[in-house]
Amino acid sequence: MSSTPLTPNDLLSIVLASDPQLCPDGRVFYVCATQSEAKNETQTAIWSVRRGGEPARFTSGEKDSAPRVSPDGTHLAFVGDRGAGKRVYVVALAGGEARAIGEAYDAIAYSVWSPDSRELAFVATTPLDPASARIAHDEKTGARHIRALPFKSDDDGLLDGRRKHLFTIGIADGAIATRVTHGDFDVETPAWSPDGAQIAFSAQIDLPEFSFGTDLFVVPHTGGAPRKLTASRGPASHLAFSHDGTEIAFIGHEHGDDAGGRFNTELLVVPAAGGVTRSLSAHSDRSVNDSVICDTRNGGGQQSPFWSADDRELFVPFGDEGTCGVAAFARSGGVHRLVLSGERDIVTFARADDGTLAIAYATPTQPSEIALVDPSGTETQLTHNNRWLTERSIRAPRRVRPLASDGQKLDVWILDPDERANAPYVLQIHGGPHAAYGYAFMSEFQILAAHGIGVIYGNPRGSQTYGHEYANAITGDWGGIDAADVLALLDGALAETHADRARIGVAGGSYGGFMTTWLLGHSKRFAAGVSMRAVNDLVSEVGATDLGWFIEREVDSPWTADAGRKLFEGSPMRSAHEIDAPLLVEHSERDFRCAIDQGEQLFTLLRRLGRKQTEFVRFAGDGHGLSRSGNPRNRILRLRAIAHWFVRFLRPAGIEPVGDFAGALFEPLATEKLKD
Repeated sequence: MSSTPLTPNDLLSIVLASDPQLCPDGRVFYVCATQSEAKNETQTAIWSVRRGGEPARFTSGEKDSAPRVSPDGTHLAFVGDRGAGKRVYVVALAGGEARAIGEAYDAIAYSVWSPDSRELAFVATTPLDPASARIAHDEKTGARHIRALPFKSDDDGLLDGRRKHLFTIGIADGAIATRVTHGDFDVETPAWSPDGAQIAFSAQIDLPEFSFGTDLFVVPHTGGAPRKLTASRGPASHLAFSHDGTEIAFIGHEHGDDAGGRFNTELLVVPAAGGVTRSLSAHSDRSVNDSVICDTRNGGGQQSPFWSADDRELFVPFGDEGTCGVAAFARSGGVHRLVLSGERDIVTFARADDGTLAIAYATPTQPSEIALVDPSGTETQLTHNNRWLTERSIRAPRRVRPLASDGQKLDVWILDPDERANAPYVLQIHGGPHAAYGYAFMSEFQILAAHGIGVIYGNPRGSQTYGHEYANAITGDWGGIDAADVLALLDGALAETHADRARIGVAGGSYGGFMTTWLLGHSKRFAAGVSMRAVNDLVSEVGATDLGWFIEREVDSPWTADAGRKLFEGSPMRSAHEIDAPLLVEHSERDFRCAIDQGEQLFTLLRRLGRKQTEFVRFAGDGHGLSRSGNPRNRILRLRAIAHWFVRFLRPAGIEPVGDFAGALFEPLATEKLKD
């Protein structure tokens, strides 16, 4: 193992590969993301690679994404932003320059080829329709007239009333896009019927404005009134027609208006002509999406199923015990098989009709790679994006399976520092709450471990990838069974280490921030904490964020039932006066998922109580996803602040803390200065 530690500024060197697409000529096209220090942004381009060859850049833009190979293998479409808005580009794979088709849009969300390879369907932002819009925006002042929920989104910012609708466009020169859908709704995840006559999509139409549900619709590809296929029984998205055109597979569930992760995400099918929806994956008691989180990218999340050439099986992601693989489910129902598994996180994949798979995956020691799996199951790694990591002290975690007090088996991983004897450790708690830690690369954890501070991270009840009962166990009991499980994870891990139990820290973001604040107010076990983008006051969270009413379902108490009493009593702020450990509060000003006041309230109260070892780092310009998708400078400053804080209060051997002055937490680590 190299003795050179991973440091925050190494973030600028990480290369991420995603969204692989298969071409009949053997090439795999994918998105390659890098960090620009000069422009302080993430840049993306389309690359290609084939078995036995070296990866090569395919497009020249700095914001190119969403590569899609035409069904006949002759063209590649992608979305690019060359400075005047987002446009659809097409390039002949036999050679030639990429050319833009249609006009520019503020946003293009999805694109998909027609079966005959002559057209593309895509989703793009449309002009405001004042007659139906819920929001109007005065561009001169920023003022908004808001008439309904939601009015902001952590992904899109403050909403302006414009909607994202479905368009089609031919790839011939001079093509003009045709708008297919109209109305006060957003179109998502379109898919063509095999005969090219219809396009199916998901949308929220005629549902309550605070609903999390969506339905499937089909519309003639030339436009017309959408026809509803599903019965508004839950979320429904990411769809794909069977080759015979009789059924549509999609991702969702029918357990009601809940999209928080308490219920497994299922593989569902519905007749294309309308009828009864059936689940093909319910028997597996696992979600068919990627719930594994990390801090180098946004989560893999959901993707559309792939039908086998004979329509007998469907291929989807499969989350299990901190991993994400690929599983095949029988169309007839009740049976599935694992196609790809292992101690890794397959973030996205593509499948050809001959059974070839292209996958983008991560491991605890590798942030992102592309591999090709042939029909026999032989896997070939095509990229080696981050060879430089062999020069850093990257370590693989140890897995432990402790028991909760009631006998439930839990799951925890340990990253040990080089000097294990009497070492400090930090307990890390994931967000969601229905996400999962597991076999993905965590730069924050690697940085701490490389600087003498071990890391303990795991999946208490509430986490996904262990089945519905495990994920749903905390409903109505935030701060109860989950807190007990988190401490059981800590105890189980400490039993396998030689840690100094007087130097244990705690940290987490979002729901993990909730639990960090909660534990510090209910336990004296921790020598220091970092509460990041936390939910600290459930009452204000419900009313001030982009989907805060999801909390009401999580704590099983609608605000309207008791005027918020249970929300109030279950908030970490109610016990914040008991916090006396040094605490760093971290939050982003444009966080619309857990608003900035959640951090401000906690910091203000503790300082008023005389807690002089409470400090606050706040970031501008980024949202809730700062740690994984924020601008590079903010992400580096965040990693420095966390490392400095725990070095200061957990005192790992051989590392001097930075001085105590304003801006100290943003200073480069001593190890960064040595590399400079």
